[in-house]
Order: sequence, then structure tokens, then C-alpha cells
Amino acid sequence: MTTQSKSLRLADKLSAHPYAWPGGYPLFGIFSDGGACCKRCAESERESIGTTTGTDGWTLIALDVNWEDPMLHCDLCSQRIESAYAEPDDV
Repeated sequence: MTTQSKSLRLADKLSAHPYAWPGGYPLFGIFSDGGACCKRCAESERESIGTTTGTDGWTLIALDVNWEDPMLHCDLCSQRIESAYAEPDDV
């Protein structure tokens, strides 16, 4: 599987299913440089993610659950990424 196809597959999965099953926990994408990506940006930046060179910062490498970070924000749009167990006022 190429870098582009894996990255695009993860973006499409996040866009279509932003919550883990089972459990319904909120998911976010992780870029190769450690940045976070929300569902909306996985959709809107699909072309950049799908045509990544692997060294340009657009490679999604994994999806993960935001368990307890109330201050996790998308590195593209700066929107807060929902957490499973923490609220923004828990800081």
C-alpha cells in the first residue's frame, strides 16, 4: 500500500466514522509530524492528504481517540477536538 493510499484511507475513515466503534469515543487523525487533524479537515483537505509526498506534512499515519486532553486542537483549523472524558473547563 502506498503512502498516499494509506493516508487517504485514514482521512476517508475519519470523515465517515469520527467515533470509534464500539464505545463511541471521538477520533482524530495524526499527521507524520505529530500534528492533529479533525474530521472536518480530513474531509476538506482530502486532496492534499491523498497526494502527499510523504515528507510534506500531509501524511496521516494513524487515527486515535482523544481520551483526556481538553486542549487538543486541530493543527489545520484550530478547532477543539472533542475528548472522551475531559471538558475544556477541566484545565
